[in-house]
Amino acid sequence: MNDSYQAPDFDPTATAYPPSLPTPYGQSMQVQFGNALPSTGNGSPPQMKPVVLTDAIEGLPSRSMVAEGMHFTGNAQLRGPCSIAGVVEGNLAQAPGSEAAVVVTETGHVKGDISAVKISVMGQTDGILDAGQGEVSLHDTARVQGIIRYGRIQVNGADLNATLERALPPGQL
Repeated sequence: MNDSYQAPDFDPTATAYPPSLPTPYGQSMQVQFGNALPSTGNGSPPQMKPVVLTDAIEGLPSRSMVAEGMHFTGNAQLRGPCSIAGVVEGNLAQAPGSEAAVVVTETGHVKGDISAVKISVMGQTDGILDAGQGEVSLHDTARVQGIIRYGRIQVNGADLNATLERALPPGQL
């Protein structure tokens, strides 16, 4: 055993390879010594490769969110659940062939129409809420103005200034 061995000093600013080495995206990448990178076996840094999403992955329902403090302007087609905690100026509609659920949280505000199988409002909406034969839930902190189309509705003390239109199943009057 060699008692005179001393480990080299660790330099946290050192990089694993020259910082000027370009990545496939045109940016240089820096990695500090001590951080694990998979070995390529030839001493060169590993190459980043783009990953192409398959149709199977793209077909899965996706989750969308507008976080508190965010402001989104435009229309969106939804393939799955959506949570609005920020401000949306535009329409939110479920994509053809999919079923979406939209939740407008207490800090959320939608200035536009919402079309989804399930709509839950705790914040503020100005526009049409269209659940078709689906469900609309208005909670005690909700402030809703516009038109509400529903198959089933639940109102828990919401501030409601809207026209209610019940959507009946086909063949029922």
